[in-house]
Amino acid sequence: MKHTDVIIVGAGPTGLLLAAELRLAGVRPLVLERQPGRRDTPKAGGLGGQILELLR
Repeated sequence: MKHTDVIIVGAGPTGLLLAAELRLAGVRPLVLERQPGRRDTPKAGGLGGQILELLR
């Protein structure tokens, strides 16, 4: 049985980013997603404001 430090519910952009950052910090996350497979429409419909400045 694998050891999990944190359970993240939802494999959207926020959940996956959080899991990646936790893993880089040495934490072992488990991501749970209710919907199997890819969606037809994106969950993050747009970026704006401060996020666009950070991506520049």
